[in-house]
Amino acid sequence: MNLSKFRVAAVTLGLLCAPLMAAPSAAQGMGGMGMGHGDGMMGMHGSPFMMLLKQANLTSSQQQQVQLILNSDRAKMEGIHKQLFAVHEQISGKLFGPGAVTSADMKPLVQQASRLESELNQNMADTAIAIRNVLTADQIKRLAEVQQKLHSLHAQMQGLMGHPGPDDGDN
Repeated sequence: MNLSKFRVAAVTLGLLCAPLMAAPSAAQGMGGMGMGHGDGMMGMHGSPFMMLLKQANLTSSQQQQVQLILNSDRAKMEGIHKQLFAVHEQISGKLFGPGAVTSADMKPLVQQASRLESELNQNMADTAIAIRNVLTADQIKRLAEVQQKLHSLHAQMQGLMGHPGPDDGDN
């Protein structure tokens, strides 16, 4: 299999698996971001930033501000998720339907999925920035420390498990 075909296969597999990986967070629902239920606000895509935010010890006022930020474009995000799911369904239909499928058949769908994923990523970055702007300098410092510890733990786990680190190459 040449590199180009491998890339198309990898992208296709990723697109097919994405709805499966997103299913648990979708099952929790984007509506489950209430601040009064412990981990409720962490439901937004299960993003590392949102999980890390729990360590910031937000004040009541900050929790309310974060909730407003998360709620501000919920409908838009849900719409993009629905569109992306529909594209993934179309990709599945082509791959598992009758007849031959070529890279050219998949290209428009892959491009559409990439555009939607880019929109989601930009929205998540914008949301993270808006939430960061609510935090104090001390809270940001605390989150940076926790994030560094998590990074270190991850590197240690990879070392113990024999997985290559960033400098180990593709062994």
